[in-house]
Amino acid sequence: MTKQDKRHNILSFFREKEKLNQTFTYAETAKATGYKVDSIRKFVSEHLKGKFVFQKKRPNLYSQGLLSISDDDFLRITSQSIQAKILTDDQKLYNKLIKRSLNAFTVALEVYNRPSLENRVEAFTIMMTNAWELLLKSQVLKSKGFDSLIDSDGKSIPISEAVNYKYPNDSADKDNLNQLISLRNDAIHLLLPEIQPQLSRLFQTTVLLYQEEFAHQEGYAPLADQSVGMLSLVIDGPEPDIALVKEEYGNKTAVQVNHFLEKFKKLEKKHKSNRFAIHIEYKLALTKKPGVGDLTFGTGPDGTHTVFVDRPKNLKITHPFYEKSAINEINEKQSLSVITNYSFRAVVKKHKIKNRTEYFDLTDRPRYSAVFIEWFVKNLTQPNWLQKSLPSKVIKN
Repeated sequence: MTKQDKRHNILSFFREKEKLNQTFTYAETAKATGYKVDSIRKFVSEHLKGKFVFQKKRPNLYSQGLLSISDDDFLRITSQSIQAKILTDDQKLYNKLIKRSLNAFTVALEVYNRPSLENRVEAFTIMMTNAWELLLKSQVLKSKGFDSLIDSDGKSIPISEAVNYKYPNDSADKDNLNQLISLRNDAIHLLLPEIQPQLSRLFQTTVLLYQEEFAHQEGYAPLADQSVGMLSLVIDGPEPDIALVKEEYGNKTAVQVNHFLEKFKKLEKKHKSNRFAIHIEYKLALTKKPGVGDLTFGTGPDGTHTVFVDRPKNLKITHPFYEKSAINEINEKQSLSVITNYSFRAVVKKHKIKNRTEYFDLTDRPRYSAVFIEWFVKNLTQPNWLQKSLPSKVIKN
């Protein structure tokens, strides 16, 4: 195992401890990562102590801040030659694009979660599109170089070109992003309160896709755990009455709103996927334990009116497993096959698990449910089920 691999192990260990708000010792770190205790102590002292790792009550330590830096940043910080490393112009620009993208994403969520801001939907659309544009252009820069960001007129390439680079083929992800861009470029005046329920389902998917893409690219989630509440954007409601829109905003606006809604429904029908727009459904439970339902029914202050109380699900209960813990759970529950990261991801992709909310959730980071674990284990008993989930060129006995 290379030194770099071990440093990834150290980072994973410290991040997990930070996420769980748990302390640890040098000995526990050494055991989990493959280093000797003295090496861990020296490594932390030289690179991390006082910055990301702090002393609590001896011998306990705690980590703070590693959830919000990338893998590359960690490796650079802990490199023996950090002072000698000189960044190229492309690397400097890449780091700036990522930082600005993350800032735009955070601002987009902050303004959307301010009900008193009348133009919050417009502001969200502008800033969220900006976050995507900077993220996608950082990918073009990293893979093709600075010149690929400039067109023949000496201007920055349009966002549509960066989208086509990331998504060369038709997909729900691509249509979601193109809808967001179209709203910003061509129809900012259509971001009316009357169609916010439909917009919010589009926006919710946009945010989750950004979360997924950023984490895949940079190695960490763009929001700290304490901020994940800002990720919930969906507002339920009926389709707007076009006649009322016409009366309120005029005939031309009503025609455009109707056109937007028709296109939205057409794309939703085409993809039938939460990766285009979040689908809203409710489970109503007649039970003495109201926590198992999505809505609670009660009486109003006068004892006659019905009150609907939304009850957000606790993801630690509904989807408690991250990828690593899901793999461990599957391996503990059966002995037919040893599931690796590769085979796990192959199954998730083959069976489109990320489109099934009962199995998968991406509110803060990729999570899997106990129902998914049971489904996975059960299917392993079927002959060649796992092998058929792997790409054909690497099928092994």
